[in-house]
Amino acid sequence: MVSYSRVIVGTDGSESSLKAVRTAASLAQAYGAELGIVCAFFGDSEPLTAKAHAEIHALPVFSEDRANEIVDEAQALAREEGANNITPITKSGSAAAVLLQVVDEFEADLLVVGNRGLDSLMGRLLGNIPGEVSRKASVDVMLVNTAEA
Repeated sequence: MVSYSRVIVGTDGSESSLKAVRTAASLAQAYGAELGIVCAFFGDSEPLTAKAHAEIHALPVFSEDRANEIVDEAQALAREEGANNITPITKSGSAAAVLLQVVDEFEADLLVVGNRGLDSLMGRLLGNIPGEVSRKASVDVMLVNTAEA
């Protein structure tokens, strides 16, 4: 039987990413797993022009303070879904790179992300976060259908 002990989910505060948070929290609750909620932000030393093209569909988070607010909101939603063991994580950098780094640091066995950008023309041409992490992750990746969000 498949079981997960550490689940990571990324959020940028958008409705679609919060749907992924709810899904990850439900899974963490069902498996009794630790849930890491990640929000990447662009620090003062990183110009917006350095943003990777693969992030074209992400909402940019410009400060650590805003990232902390987003993670706090996501934690409240995760608790509503029954997750108890939650670790908030904010890191400076591009979303895909941060998620992949946190998966390794956290020793996660599941990464949950929304599918926003996968089906768009720009996403197909320029890349997108869910596509990038699903290709590069060393763990299982769950893509949550966030079309309704």
